[in-house]
Amino acid sequence: MKTWLYLPLLLLGFILPGCTKKTTEIVIPNQTILYEITPDAWGYDSNGGFYYYNIKVPELNGVNQTDGVIVSMARYGASGQTPQTYELLPQVYNNQSYFIVHDDANLEVDIKGINGAASVKPATKVRVKIVLIPSVN
Repeated sequence: MKTWLYLPLLLLGFILPGCTKKTTEIVIPNQTILYEITPDAWGYDSNGGFYYYNIKVPELNGVNQTDGVIVSMARYGASGQTPQTYELLPQVYNNQSYFIVHDDANLEVDIKGINGAASVKPATKVRVKIVLIPSVN
């Protein structure tokens, strides 16, 4: 009688390990765009009182709201040879606010003084790194 009670458990022990879950991973690589801005290339908006630089990025045409756009900026030291620090934008540094806006073709980097400080453009070149991260729904 007890043998019949253990028989269903024994059968389940053989059946359950046979079930496996399959997962499919889709890996879509991100896209990185590097751009260098020289000190003399910054424009000045006298109405808003800030410096700006427009970068044409046609790759933004395929970006939608579920995708990620990450922008970081590298500062160069006085030698101007190698980047000293990398910062994710938006960022505040030396009473200057660095921020970005973009549409489907351009990315604009703006520099504006905070707390009433005057806008000051960088004295050395800066490297802008744009990373486009696609998202699959």
